Amino acid sequence: MLAKIIATDPAVPGEAQLLIRLRGISELVEGLEFSLLNNQQNYLQEGGQWSPAPHWFGISGGYPLQSGSGFRVGAAIVDPLLVNASPIQINIKLVSGEIRHTTLQVAREAVFPSSARGEVGEYGGSSIINTPVIDAPPVPDLAPVEVPVEIESPTFSAEPEVEPAPVPVATPLPAATTAASKSKTPLILGGVVLLLLIGALIFWFSRSAAAPVTDPIAETAVEPVAAEPVVNEASGEATEDGCSTAHLATKSELEFVQACIAQQPPTDTLLAVIQSAKSAQKCGVAQRLYANRAQGGDSKVALAYAREYDPKFHQPNDCFKEADNATAAYWYDTVLQVEPDNGEAKQRYEELSK
Repeated sequence: MLAKIIATDPAVPGEAQLLIRLRGISELVEGLEFSLLNNQQNYLQEGGQWSPAPHWFGISGGYPLQSGSGFRVGAAIVDPLLVNASPIQINIKLVSGEIRHTTLQVAREAVFPSSARGEVGEYGGSSIINTPVIDAPPVPDLAPVEVPVEIESPTFSAEPEVEPAPVPVATPLPAATTAASKSKTPLILGGVVLLLLIGALIFWFSRSAAAPVTDPIAETAVEPVAAEPVVNEASGEATEDGCSTAHLATKSELEFVQACIAQQPPTDTLLAVIQSAKSAQKCGVAQRLYANRAQGGDSKVALAYAREYDPKFHQPNDCFKEADNATAAYWYDTVLQVEPDNGEAKQRYEELSK
């Protein structure tokens, strides 16, 4: 038997689909009862709490889904499952009275809690509305202040600049009486212009020479700092701020998984991260990374995930405490979807499916 919680289409926070695939039963299952048992031997109750008292949920309205039967479930089931990162056993009671059980698989990377809807809307409204209201006014206020200054400044500076002008006007007057002074005027004016040009050139070169001294230093000082993370990435970790095992203790399980999914590290690196997560008892991280990459078509990860449940390879640990034939067979079948000729997956699938 296969039992899995998957996202709705389109995905809706707090809602999901319960996929049930029963070995030996190909007909559509329209209704059943189920109970959920965690690794502390507590059953999920109707109010979202866990208790040792067995509790059965009734569900109907089954529809065809992925070669099995699908049922719509709400926040009463979805929210407690997403909070609980440990393996969950699901017991199925058919209309005939037959009871079957297996490990419930939860597509945690695609299913969202009911609280996600409110959090996303609140964050988006805050960042979009506040930014233009605060930042927009200063831009137009500054521009008009500078423009009038440039327009009016010639009006106020016209008279001070006119006073030097009478100097060349006054100079020709005595020049009309004396030919010698007239001949000296061009020399004086030429000397003044030359001094002004020399002063301007000295100011320009001193300014342009000073600028390159500071700017290139600032630029070269930034580049080595930006290059340091590149060296860190070669250490075997996926990234410094993504799928590094150093962040297992500092990030929430969901944040860490999302970073790893976004980074898409190589298969061997991901398997090493999963082993570190198991050692750190971050079971939700290990299970989500296994499921995400295996369902994405990575046959090596799917094979490793199948072995976690296969009685032949199973080694009890905090994250995978018990073997489960049906779950192992499911992941071996996932391997065969990608590698139909995988001998180990084919042999183990056939044996576990008997």
